[in-house]
Amino acid sequence: MNNCLHCGATTANPKYCSRSHAAIHTNQQAPKRLLTRKCADCDVLIPASRQFCAVHGKRKADYSQLTVAQLKAKDAIKHPSYYRGYLNSITRLLNAHRPRVCQSCGYDKHVEYCHKLPIKSFPDSATVEKVSGAENILVLCPNCHWEYDHGLLSINPTRGGLS
Repeated sequence: MNNCLHCGATTANPKYCSRSHAAIHTNQQAPKRLLTRKCADCDVLIPASRQFCAVHGKRKADYSQLTVAQLKAKDAIKHPSYYRGYLNSITRLLNAHRPRVCQSCGYDKHVEYCHKLPIKSFPDSATVEKVSGAENILVLCPNCHWEYDHGLLSINPTRGGLS
């Protein structure tokens, strides 16, 4: 009988008592994700896929005060249309507190954030909060979103919802 290299338990196998102990031991000896980058705020080593360490990554950036022009300029190296995807991710952050249920039909399996006023109608000096804040966003299922964008679903200002 042999002893497991990870836990020391007796085993009939030459090195490990289970596959999970073999994986744990091997991954500790030769990790796949090397700590090759430093945190943007301190000198702690972090994985290359991250920008901040665990301490500094928990702070929430205030995207609401950015202007559309700043958002476009932020990633000027990339394709000019990249800011739309970035704006959509910020929209999800700004509206994460809202229930994920369609405001029109009540569908809750998949919803999208729909802008009441289109993004292109705002000047570059408008803040992201104004463009993608709760006042300009509807939570709709894909069908109701399409209907709203094509004028088949309208907002009823007296009820505060859709009609």
